[in-house]
Amino acid sequence: MKFEPRYTEENFNVPEQHELRDFFRLSLYLLGIVFGLYIVLGFAAEKIAERLPPRFEAAIAAHFTGKLDDSAFPASRDYLQQVLDRLVKTADLPDFQYKITVQEQEEINALALPAGRIVVFSGLLDKLRSENELAMVLAHELGHYAHRDHLRGLGRGLVLLSITAALGFSGDLPGFIAPSVQTFSLKYSREQEAAADIFALDLVVRSYGHAGGALDLFAMFEEQERNTPALFSTHPDSRWRRQNLADRISREGWPQKTVQPLPAKLPFAEEVSPQA
Repeated sequence: MKFEPRYTEENFNVPEQHELRDFFRLSLYLLGIVFGLYIVLGFAAEKIAERLPPRFEAAIAAHFTGKLDDSAFPASRDYLQQVLDRLVKTADLPDFQYKITVQEQEEINALALPAGRIVVFSGLLDKLRSENELAMVLAHELGHYAHRDHLRGLGRGLVLLSITAALGFSGDLPGFIAPSVQTFSLKYSREQEAAADIFALDLVVRSYGHAGGALDLFAMFEEQERNTPALFSTHPDSRWRRQNLADRISREGWPQKTVQPLPAKLPFAEEVSPQA
């Protein structure tokens, strides 16, 4: 006996199936939920961060700074601390003891950790050519403290972690959602970086009396980011950053005088091992 398959006739009890369409529809719903929660709860986290008392921030900082090596590059660290102290004197900042830590790492970067701890990587120091460039780097990190960016970022990170846990993704968003959320977060980060640039320029001008050297820093950054599309960068395009600051210098009529040289190449030679 030959088997002849019979297909269900179209009727009201058996709906037509469109699995792919249903998948995309549900994916969009899920993406909308994640974005909605991220925006609403992220906004709430920002407001909480703005009002977080210093003693609570100091308690949070212990989890980030407890394992930092404060003994590395002592001479370079002392010099950076002198420049930082000069900037702090003329800045409107939260009431913390702002302290420099130098870490041996090739990455060209610096970090603002909670409660006033600034970490500068030796790879960045190696690229600096004047004290004015160094001051711009440190003033930029102070800008993050003034705007509470370091706590805003921490709050948003905790919000995203909570959302993924609540949705049962074990801390990781699905592949079709993660890129969208990451791109949104990067844009938010770039806005913070641009605001910190403006804060830094204003502070350097108040501290040094001119804007000389403030723009030189970005030529080095441009060289480093040539292979990184702006869409996937946590920082704005360096050419845009330099032009944005140049426009502000022009509007304010700030002079650009001779830069103050570094006392020696950073990190100081006696602190660098022969293998470095």
